[in-house]
Amino acid sequence: MPDYADVCVLIPTLDEAETIGGVIDDFRAEGFESFLVVDGHSGDDTREIAREHGADASRSRARGRGRRSARASRTSTTPTC
Repeated sequence: MPDYADVCVLIPTLDEAETIGGVIDDFRAEGFESFLVVDGHSGDDTREIAREHGADASRSRARGRGRRSARASRTSTTPTC
């Protein structure tokens, strides 16, 4: 299995409570260890579920998925996000 210790998986979300846990678990099964969920003000429990599955999760005020992702990637502590 490849070493993904230097990689952070960035996941932009909006109302993904039903799927976010499985997405994180699937990435973890492939060897990824670091996850950053950037939420666009979901009305469900997306952030809480992401945290339960080991991700850092935050709400972003930036408009648009691209802007939210770009801002969030600058907060990552891994070399690659």
